[in-house]
Amino acid sequence: MSSPCKQVQIKTDQLLAQLQKQPVSVIWIAGDETLLVQESCDAVRKFAREQGFSDREVYSVNSQFDWNMLLEAGNSLSLFADRKLIDLRLSSAKLDNNAKKALQGYLENPSEDNLLLISSPRVEKASTQAKWFRQIEAAGYFVPVWPISNQQLPGWIRQRLRSQGMNADDQAVQILCQRIEGNLLAAAQEIDKLSLLSEGKDLDAQTVARAVADSSRFNVFSLIDDALQGHCSRALNILQHLQAEGEDALKILNFVCREIRNLIAMAAQVEKGQNINNVMQQNRVWGKRMPVVGMALSKHDSIALETMLEHAARIDQSVKGLNRLNTWDELSSLLMKIAGNDLALNQELH
Repeated sequence: MSSPCKQVQIKTDQLLAQLQKQPVSVIWIAGDETLLVQESCDAVRKFAREQGFSDREVYSVNSQFDWNMLLEAGNSLSLFADRKLIDLRLSSAKLDNNAKKALQGYLENPSEDNLLLISSPRVEKASTQAKWFRQIEAAGYFVPVWPISNQQLPGWIRQRLRSQGMNADDQAVQILCQRIEGNLLAAAQEIDKLSLLSEGKDLDAQTVARAVADSSRFNVFSLIDDALQGHCSRALNILQHLQAEGEDALKILNFVCREIRNLIAMAAQVEKGQNINNVMQQNRVWGKRMPVVGMALSKHDSIALETMLEHAARIDQSVKGLNRLNTWDELSSLLMKIAGNDLALNQELH
């Protein structure tokens, strides 16, 4: 890919438009807001696939990383595609001399068939002024990801709601701002929940206040996480509680199905040899959910998960009166399977 031939530092919202105008050899996305860094990287990965970079090599970099691997990746031909994305994930933006030399060596003669994507925590100002870093900027784009300020947060929430087909009035947005207290990951999770609960309706203050305050409605998320962690009794107790409160079985089933589909996609990637932590990050599983989802992936392969999805389809038919299964009993059985209960896993449904 070609070089911009000058030092280029651009904003995240300008990145894709700039890439369309001027392809580069390297993109470095850095910041301490994990959600924003991850989503910016996701956008670059999607762009790269659309441009024919159908092969990808992922390297998680810590203090023990062998930087010769980067040089080898840059020089080796892809076995599966003509163009390759090299995905370099730094645990720290403070690089030692070996790392700096390797990056400089890689960029001395980068292949046009490779794109190097670097992601990291925030890069200190002193580093951005160093000669080795200037070489990176000269060959590509440095994209600093800045935190969302309190003043910017309402606009960010509105944009995120719109991206999921929702609109909210000023009071509703304010309630969300107060709820998440500047935590963007929490905001994204709340908006994901609202997208499932709102059923495409516009959000007013009363709707949002009821949703964030009504813990029983969000117990379905606790139900799923308890099942994923193998806490079978706890998950079944929550299910009984939701049934007693008159919660819609189909709505609960939809939550469970979405989780199973996500697990199937991740399990397939893990079975192809990808690192489980990298797979979860690629699929936007962060923070406290990583050990929860990781535990489920360690227990179930994609075949077992596909079987669970087939079970869910039979439950869906029972809700609609198309078979004689007891919906709530079958939901309990499905949760037991997710939790890894051997009896449920071996049970044949008739």
